[in-house]
Amino acid sequence: MNLLLGVFVDIVLPLIILALALVGGVFLYRFLKNRYASGSTTSKGKVSSKPQVKVKSHYVTEPEMKFLDALHKALPRDCISFPNVGVAKLIEPKGQLVDYNIVMNKFVDICVFLRKDMSPILVIDLYDPSPAAQQLKKFDDSVTAVLKEVKIPVLHKQIQPKYDIERLKIEVLTAMNDATVAYLKDKTINSK
Repeated sequence: MNLLLGVFVDIVLPLIILALALVGGVFLYRFLKNRYASGSTTSKGKVSSKPQVKVKSHYVTEPEMKFLDALHKALPRDCISFPNVGVAKLIEPKGQLVDYNIVMNKFVDICVFLRKDMSPILVIDLYDPSPAAQQLKKFDDSVTAVLKEVKIPVLHKQIQPKYDIERLKIEVLTAMNDATVAYLKDKTINSK
């Protein structure tokens, strides 16, 4: 009896464990292969020959477009703005990637840049005045924190049916950093 138990423990048990490990490895390999090979890309990372996509009906909504039109009229000549700008295009990681990874896939409604070097000087968060819309879209606290860290001010602006261009110009300039306003003022004075 001891001889059979010794043979089982020394030879058969290790073979059973090895067989289970091999079977488990094969199943894990097939699972991972299927998981990462499925989707819209092939295993080589190329788009399939018939991608399942379509053109979006609009890049920005009509109320956002009305605001952009008014904003372009209100901005100083040395500024330009773009809608739906990725936060990852405005900041870069410094040290650890934890904070950057939290916001890298987020977007801001509108970003105003200086034309001379395309440096971001203001972010505009558009919001709808209706309570339901406000619950659906709140400006992300993590985005606010990183923008504050890099000293890009945020202007929260309610969507309106009409905009007073002069009032919008004052709101935008008031929201900008003092150094940016001084630069724009100097450029305006020197260009005359």
